[in-house]
Amino acid sequence: MLEDKIGGVKKHLRGKINFDTDFKNFDGSDEIDEEEFFNYIDTPSLFSTGKVVAIKNIDKTAAGFQKKLADSILKSASGSGKMVFIITALKKKLSPALMDVAGKKGKVVRLKAPLAGNLKKWLDKKSEADGIKFTEGAREMLVENVNMDLSLLRKEYEKLYNYISSEKKKTIGEDAVDALVNRVYKLKVFDLVDYVGQRDKKNSIKALKAILDEEQNLIGVVTLFYRMFRCFLYIKSGNGRSSVTGYIEKNLKVPPYFVGKLVNKYIRFSDNYTEAEVLKIIDILNRYDISFRSGMAEGKNLVKKLIPEIIDASI
Repeated sequence: MLEDKIGGVKKHLRGKINFDTDFKNFDGSDEIDEEEFFNYIDTPSLFSTGKVVAIKNIDKTAAGFQKKLADSILKSASGSGKMVFIITALKKKLSPALMDVAGKKGKVVRLKAPLAGNLKKWLDKKSEADGIKFTEGAREMLVENVNMDLSLLRKEYEKLYNYISSEKKKTIGEDAVDALVNRVYKLKVFDLVDYVGQRDKKNSIKALKAILDEEQNLIGVVTLFYRMFRCFLYIKSGNGRSSVTGYIEKNLKVPPYFVGKLVNKYIRFSDNYTEAEVLKIIDILNRYDISFRSGMAEGKNLVKKLIPEIIDASI
């Protein structure tokens, strides 16, 4: 969402400034070279009426840098040069000086995460304007595959639009979405967890291969397995839907509309394992978790061994 907002500003400024010299990005997630940064904002533009600097993830920078930035904004506001500051943060952990100057000299906007309905409305409006249609299943699959990321939805939509433009029938079905739109990594992990919950070894191995191709740290996979089987224990102990819902909301960072879907799935999947098997699997996961964290073996090989051991667990 933050990237999308910066993209909107750049689109608005197109043709008004020289982007090669007068628009520059800095990211607080990396170490910002302060000398380069302050030289840029202190140097007047030779090619445009003003300059723009975008500082992403400002909440990850030191308080000292934020204080210097606040002073520079005040200096720029009182000077003759035109300097626009775009500052983004995931968390509202900014120095008081920067918050104060941002409120007085600029505009502070808090963005809300989009809801599934909002993305579907955007998709419906866009496809109608372009003269194409999505089947209901394709529409649901596309929104889910991008994991509520509007920028990614726009990118994947263009891919589908380019495909359907050369077809006589202008309706996009699930097969097209499945073939052309990559599921984000997080959702591929959830696919794997679902197959394990269903005790579907064949599809579990297939889903694991898709994950291993991503070259990501796999400790999160073990954590999700643990949380699913922990939910199974809640269900089998008679605590029911409310306990499982509370546990998921507290421990899984998923959009609100995902919570209900996960609860329903876990209630269904819990029938595939006995309570004794669930307890045994939690012991297995604890053992593998220790191995992951101690670096005793490569993560990929551990997960390849772990999945069959879970699915084949029996008492």
